Amino acid sequence: MRNKEFFLNSIKMDLYRVAVAAGNITQKFPVESVKEFLLHIDKDFKKIIPTKHEKNLINEVRKLTKNIREHTKDPDKRLKWAEKVLTVRCRL
Repeated sequence: MRNKEFFLNSIKMDLYRVAVAAGNITQKFPVESVKEFLLHIDKDFKKIIPTKHEKNLINEVRKLTKNIREHTKDPDKRLKWAEKVLTVRCRL
């Protein structure tokens, strides 16, 4: 059985991948790829018993997932969205 730290590191890595993909404004926003990573993050969160702080971060990731389409066209909004993803990663 893998421990909580393993899943938290996996979540951090996936958040980094999402931020890099979303933050590269020279490329088209890879919506499907980003959604796949966000889905994997949600599944990993379900494998741990989260603290209150981690629950807040889970909710933040879910909020970011819901409004992903709003940020695919405008480069400034896209960068701010990617920055929010990185902020969640750093707070984890």
